[in-house]
Amino acid sequence: MIDHSLTQPAPTQTPTRAADIHAQLKDRLLSHRFRMGDILREEEVASWFGASRLPARDAMRQLEHEGLLERHGRRYRVRLYDYKAVQVTYRMRAALEHLSVDLAIAHGEPEDFEALARLLEHQKELVEAEDRALFSASDAEFHLALARMGRNPTLVQELGKLLDRVRLIRSDEIGKDNGPSAAYEDHLRILHALKRGDANTAKAELDYHYDTTVRLHDQSTGPGLS
Repeated sequence: MIDHSLTQPAPTQTPTRAADIHAQLKDRLLSHRFRMGDILREEEVASWFGASRLPARDAMRQLEHEGLLERHGRRYRVRLYDYKAVQVTYRMRAALEHLSVDLAIAHGEPEDFEALARLLEHQKELVEAEDRALFSASDAEFHLALARMGRNPTLVQELGKLLDRVRLIRSDEIGKDNGPSAAYEDHLRILHALKRGDANTAKAELDYHYDTTVRLHDQSTGPGLS
């Protein structure tokens, strides 16, 4: 039997309020205000936004559908991605972004590369400001901008969903990674390879970008994916 709660929006008498709570709570989740595994209660979330439990519940169900929350008993918690789940997520991301590289080189225009360069100039400012939440959003925007160069809306949409999950996972990387400066340098190398039309190097730089991150989640508690 199909659980339609996962395939259709839950009925609600206050769709606008639920959508507002969904947007604000999602922003908090992606801005590293929580850690994976943190418990969230409907009444608690409702109180944050001065709402009743019904729109809060609808918003949390939608975030569950998006892979950012999960049911934990009668409560919700910030989705807990273990090492294998992190590996799968990043492998899916690599597959989509390798396609982004091919399409960007085939269809990218000079103004697209100029836009990426401007985005990286802004990223450099964020590195110096040491604002991890804003840098995380800018990081996702860099990868989405690369996908947009390929003129494929489906690719952009699917990568956007995946990057939301990556940003959630990143909340457990802060304090263990090499910081925004390392990511910024990776982005520069990717952009330079794209400008040369060197797809293989751009993909290799992306793979390095992912691999260094995935290793942060390896707690050596068991075998990973082969």
